[in-house]
Amino acid sequence: MSFLNTGYSATVAARLTQKGRNAIAAGNFNVSYFAVGDSEYNYDGPNTQSVLEPFDKDINVKYPLWYTSGSTFFGIPINNQITSTCRNVMTDTGWKSNVIWESNPIGYTGTTLFSGFTNGNYLGTKSFFGYSISSGQTTNIGTTITDTLGNLVTIKPEEQKTIAILQYSGSPSDINSFFKYDDYISTYTGVTSPNTNTDQQYFSVTIPSLQYHRSTGNTFTMSTGGTNTIVSNFNGRSTIDYTYLVDHIGNNVGKIFQNHKLIVIDDEEIATSLDPASNRDYTLTAPFINTLVTNNDPITGLTTGNTLWITYTLDTSVLPCSYFMKVTGSSNNEVVTIQFNNGDFYYLNNGYTANQFNVLYQFTTGNTPNPNSWKIINLTSELSSVNDLKTGHTFTLNQTKITSGTSYSNTLNNFPNTSGYTFGIVNLVRASDIEEMTFDLNLPIGIFTHSQNPTFTTGNPMMTEVALLNNNKETLAIGKLASPIQRTGAQIISLKIDF
Repeated sequence: MSFLNTGYSATVAARLTQKGRNAIAAGNFNVSYFAVGDSEYNYDGPNTQSVLEPFDKDINVKYPLWYTSGSTFFGIPINNQITSTCRNVMTDTGWKSNVIWESNPIGYTGTTLFSGFTNGNYLGTKSFFGYSISSGQTTNIGTTITDTLGNLVTIKPEEQKTIAILQYSGSPSDINSFFKYDDYISTYTGVTSPNTNTDQQYFSVTIPSLQYHRSTGNTFTMSTGGTNTIVSNFNGRSTIDYTYLVDHIGNNVGKIFQNHKLIVIDDEEIATSLDPASNRDYTLTAPFINTLVTNNDPITGLTTGNTLWITYTLDTSVLPCSYFMKVTGSSNNEVVTIQFNNGDFYYLNNGYTANQFNVLYQFTTGNTPNPNSWKIINLTSELSSVNDLKTGHTFTLNQTKITSGTSYSNTLNNFPNTSGYTFGIVNLVRASDIEEMTFDLNLPIGIFTHSQNPTFTTGNPMMTEVALLNNNKETLAIGKLASPIQRTGAQIISLKIDF
């Protein structure tokens, strides 16, 4: 029940009667008439009188106003339908992560997925959002990451090893009970959120434990670039909307699937750091990988049809970098350079000190790397200190170094089965679209001015309720005014039913 100042004489929120609900269920909710009444007004009493809320059983207007004296009680409403949005700000709400690995992590030599690194229950979810198969969708070519020089590198869905799904929760007292209908994460660009922010600007995800390689910050926000859509390659009517999750300088690190109320971290380094079994809470930067044509000790395996995959680690007791960079061979004699830019390892000497630098590599013939076919080369001696990486460095891989590589495996088999969660904080605006069926009840001058209330004598009658009726004059919905208003002049009452 509500009374709003909208320019109408009154706006009333109606309640469906049992007859109205039955009509909706049967598919014949057809409003033909309206009635106006003064049933809850005693003309012998004070001007200010209260009105009960509407009920849904055995409800009809007890004292309807005549359309004209002695003629009929009914008018014909004007039907409109609009969509309105309810919003609720969620401040410092907790989330938990669920890290999904579709293949064994690098260096694991077992024959089955290691339980501490996988969550098979959500592999279908990973595929559903376009992170496993390119052919599943027409408008999602993969995840983009930014390398050390600021270049965008595309990770194909087939190459996406891991993602982290963030699920937020809230107190039932202030969130779950707020919405009557299904909700979503708002991307509204108007100013509605606290501190005069738009809903997009207000959104943030904080990972308290994260040491991020691009800065000391660990808060990510919603891109203001607008909504994107994934379209099914097999049913064009199946679409999934998302907005990018970005870091402080605008690099994509994930996607916000606003209608599914999910935040997906698809930056594989951040996702790796969220898995307790990775044994690290810092992220590693993506190097710039390039080839140089030379006759000085070229890599013999880098030929046409072959792909060289490269990653690295600063500590062999943790999971290596989850950015797998690649170069494609050619007919030229080439070596490969691995470049790091100045300032890409913010966490070095800031809670973590590296003690070595190792390159990991693997040749394939166009396929994704095999987790247990990697080789490792220790290149620590090429640095005066591993912390020199903070100011930038370029390594060169030639055939001599490739030949020195040894098979890589790690101690994942000895890791505890840590399938627990990492927790953080999210701020967002939770929204719900409400379909409103609005009926405008037109009360022209001199119409509906004749009361049948036994206490009425002369003058202008008061109005306390309005009702919507079907063709048989049965009440489908009824609304009560917040307080009686006088019937005078030309008036319009707006009656709203939401779904």
